[in-house]
Amino acid sequence: MTKADPTERRLHVVLIGYAHGHGGIQTHCHWLAKGLSDRGHIVELLSPAPMTGQAASLPHRADYAIAEYRGWRDVWRLARARSGKSDAVVITGTGWKAMLLAFALRPTEKRVFFEVMSGERSRRLDPRDLTRLGFDAIVGQGSGVERMFVRDFGWTGLSIVIPALPEPLERISQVPIPPRLPQRPDGRLRLAYFSRLVPYKGAGFLIENWSRLADHAESLDIWGTGPAHDEFAAGIAEAGLGDVIRLRGRYPGGQAYVDLLQSYDMTLLPTWGKEGAPLVLLESMACGIPFVANGVGGIPDYANPWCEVTGGDVADFLPLYDRLAKRIRSGELDTAALQAHYSDNFRFERLIERWEAFLRAPLADSIRKRPLS
Repeated sequence: MTKADPTERRLHVVLIGYAHGHGGIQTHCHWLAKGLSDRGHIVELLSPAPMTGQAASLPHRADYAIAEYRGWRDVWRLARARSGKSDAVVITGTGWKAMLLAFALRPTEKRVFFEVMSGERSRRLDPRDLTRLGFDAIVGQGSGVERMFVRDFGWTGLSIVIPALPEPLERISQVPIPPRLPQRPDGRLRLAYFSRLVPYKGAGFLIENWSRLADHAESLDIWGTGPAHDEFAAGIAEAGLGDVIRLRGRYPGGQAYVDLLQSYDMTLLPTWGKEGAPLVLLESMACGIPFVANGVGGIPDYANPWCEVTGGDVADFLPLYDRLAKRIRSGELDTAALQAHYSDNFRFERLIERWEAFLRAPLADSIRKRPLS
């Protein structure tokens, strides 16, 4: 990765976000810290301790400082232990301790909240209400997310959009030129779903609508874990679809994930709940595999000529699936162009450059120019 310009002052950035286990927040926090530190900046990641029942699993061989906090005493200890001035404190996720820790870490030039969820209020008294008491900016991971946050939390300050960082497959793996689609000689498609197994993410919708999917497809693999696993397994068994729809469990990372994604002809995400901007869609693009998604939250920002995104109504999902499937089966879909679109707009170095530019810019200039919105 390109180092920061040696004539520019190094930034000192404090990130606050959950770093144990696997998930969108963990992935983003680790790779933002890694990317900024690789460019020569000083980065500290402050993480809550593991949740009950979860083993400690902080990133290994991290090139940045990591510290944990559990109770209020730890928050006070971390705040008192730090000395010197930071250029920015950036919170990812929600939580009262995290928000109050951001206020306790003084002095700092810029206090930023990164909305990696949907931007919607989840309760009457929400930790994100504290943003109005002293935060300088909010960053939404999608345009829809930014708009929702501004509406639900009455935010009137600087708000911009920068996508969350997915696992940078192009950096940690070999990502071949995308396969020619369809991959089967008979033109039948192999479909995949990658996400949590909860009702609103839509795996059950795919199971219930298999007869429509089967107009073009031979199989559907459902990857992920979650509380709805047994419900979905029962639905597959009851419909007698066990030979064409498989629940595959947790999906791998790195090279194994690239190889897995590129073994499919299309990925599907008919989610309709409170969404941010699911990283799996970026990862699918990175591998040159087209997707159909329901356009809620920040998903519309991922729209491109080689995929299909609804206007937010899941009733439109199946017609768009039909349209994309026909394009794939006719051999007209340019998977290399899809991969190039990802590279031009969402690759790791591009997103790190956007974060670096925002964190470096004086707050007054950011407000005046709004350069990254």
